Amino acid sequence: MPKKRSRVLSMVVIVILLIILALNIIQVPYFVSKPGTADPLRPMVDVEHGYKESGTLRLVTIYQGKASAWQYLLAKWDFNPYTQVTKAKYITYPDENEKEMTVRELDYMKSAQDTAAYVAYKAAGKKPKIQHRGVLILNVHSQMPAGKVLKAGDVIQVFNGKPVTRISDMQGMLKGLKAGDVVHLTIKRGKTVKEVKTRLAPFPKEWLPNDVKHKVGLGILQSDNMALKVQPPVTFDTQGIGGPSAGLMMALEIYEQLLPSDLTKGYDICGTGTIDFDGRVGPIGGIKQKVVAADKAGAEIFFAPASDHEAKDAMAAAKDIGSKMKIVPVKTFDDALKYLQTLKPKQ
Repeated sequence: MPKKRSRVLSMVVIVILLIILALNIIQVPYFVSKPGTADPLRPMVDVEHGYKESGTLRLVTIYQGKASAWQYLLAKWDFNPYTQVTKAKYITYPDENEKEMTVRELDYMKSAQDTAAYVAYKAAGKKPKIQHRGVLILNVHSQMPAGKVLKAGDVIQVFNGKPVTRISDMQGMLKGLKAGDVVHLTIKRGKTVKEVKTRLAPFPKEWLPNDVKHKVGLGILQSDNMALKVQPPVTFDTQGIGGPSAGLMMALEIYEQLLPSDLTKGYDICGTGTIDFDGRVGPIGGIKQKVVAADKAGAEIFFAPASDHEAKDAMAAAKDIGSKMKIVPVKTFDDALKYLQTLKPKQ
């Protein structure tokens, strides 16, 4: 009898382990997100011969990943309000695979770097220049003919014999063309330049805005491929972090290094928000989770976008976790700059 019970117990253990293994392998259409890290920007952003600050400027991240069935269950059982489960359709684009999502997120970061540098150099009295170098493909719908010849990461440089420097160029060239028309493209893939051709076709329905019933084209998600020209040069090493939300904080870090004035004045400063070429700060996702990460890192000041109630959400999260961190709403880069310029040095 004891031997029989032992065999049964062993079988039960094996079955449980197999179930746990299966739950870790099976992917579900959800993403799990939770507070990430608040990392100093100085090691990631370097202006040649730049000035050093007495305090710290940080970018804030959230952890976000596609969930296995096991991770989904753990997140659902986690009663921490700062661990969230979101349907994949709200995170990814239609027909977007993981590689294409990575290309898109890294392009968002690259665009944020260029824009942040442009804003900071301009504010510091320098003369930044942006060069447009074609159309970067972030995603190609697999049902479109172009899906057989184009892929994420390609840069379109020539369309039907005409140079392409930005998205608006190609949009103009597509006018008057119809489904079935063959177009000839020159693309750059890595270090290789290739000539390809493909047919135009109607967009799949899931790619059409609600107010558009029919559209013909290549079926790509695209971005302007840009290069920034500044003096002194600036380099970035964001360690594979993706997304556009570090724009504001990178602009502040670059400005700090360009001029001898010490903006940080000894404080530990976090923040989040996109930035455009006019210095406007835009909303981002997961601001409550970013407040938690910033507080854990010991930040004393947190810049939050004033739009879309994000600053209010940040204040609510800080109050909820008992943080003494000062939440500062900003609409523009100048708002953040003026706040730091009038800040009294830390005692």
